[in-house]
Amino acid sequence: MNKTGPTFSFSIRSVYDDCKLQCRLYLPGWVRNIESAPAWSIRGAILAHPYTALGGTYDDEVISLLGGELLQEGYIVGTFNFRGAAPSEGRSSWTGRPELGDYAAFYGFMLLYLHRVKDGLHGLLSGQGRQDHTLSPTASADRNVHLILGGYSFGSLIASHAPTLDVMIDLCRTGTGIPGTPFYEIGRKARKIAATTIRDLAPANPELQSHPEHPDQIELSVETCISYLLVSPLRPPVSSLLTGFRGLSLNVGGTSAPQARPAGRPADQLCAHRTLALYGDRDEFTSVRKLRSWSAELGRMPQSRFQSGEIQGAGHFWREQGVESEARRVLREWLRPDL
Repeated sequence: MNKTGPTFSFSIRSVYDDCKLQCRLYLPGWVRNIESAPAWSIRGAILAHPYTALGGTYDDEVISLLGGELLQEGYIVGTFNFRGAAPSEGRSSWTGRPELGDYAAFYGFMLLYLHRVKDGLHGLLSGQGRQDHTLSPTASADRNVHLILGGYSFGSLIASHAPTLDVMIDLCRTGTGIPGTPFYEIGRKARKIAATTIRDLAPANPELQSHPEHPDQIELSVETCISYLLVSPLRPPVSSLLTGFRGLSLNVGGTSAPQARPAGRPADQLCAHRTLALYGDRDEFTSVRKLRSWSAELGRMPQSRFQSGEIQGAGHFWREQGVESEARRVLREWLRPDL
């Protein structure tokens, strides 16, 4: 993913049961040079790994492949180990509910972190004279924080069930200001790492570093957009087996009484937001017939924003000759739709 390794390694607690999760954050080249920083747009991506019980971790080679491409395109890339993947605590489940709580915890961290970086970067760039009036009218949409909810194999299954953006914003808004809630410590960690990121953007200019601290509560709703990146997505019966043949819901509460929040409905979310499902026609876990049928069904939905990329000769693990370069090409085209 990055020859120098992650920029930040840290831990957060799962919102499901306070299980400690090990996380990594990789920053693209522009973060090391404010002169090349984007004026307004902050883009991030979450990449979740395959099933822990089968050896999945954030060191997976496919995760590294995807992360490398995203970094090249200027995305801040976040990964984490699900419960049971050392050094994260706990053990993997057969229902997917604890892992959904793990994903939601990191989802909340990335939302809060990216918005704090955006606000801090806005202050730095304004100090350099890069003001709003230099942008064209169509550039206002680029002020959004854009977050890709991604995953590979089991990670894509959990990502597709992530709570809706409205649910996540509500959890972040209500939780970060109340000590003892699962999102309170996540908010503190996001604030601390974002402050370090902004300081590192202008290490030689004390004036640019002296921006005021942002308040605990920040606005997320009007300037956030999400998309989905699902690689080697699992379909029934494998996906049903890994969720205990039951629907997923998000249990939030840590060590206190849990509160059930609805998981996202994959079909609705994958059509409503820009989505790329990337798979091979020789996937060992799901037949290409099922993948094609699923993709065609989602693509036919009214106003669907779902698209798929089928790579000839590729299996579930993307080890076949030549398939990696083709996957990179399809991913780059999706990340740069105007080209």
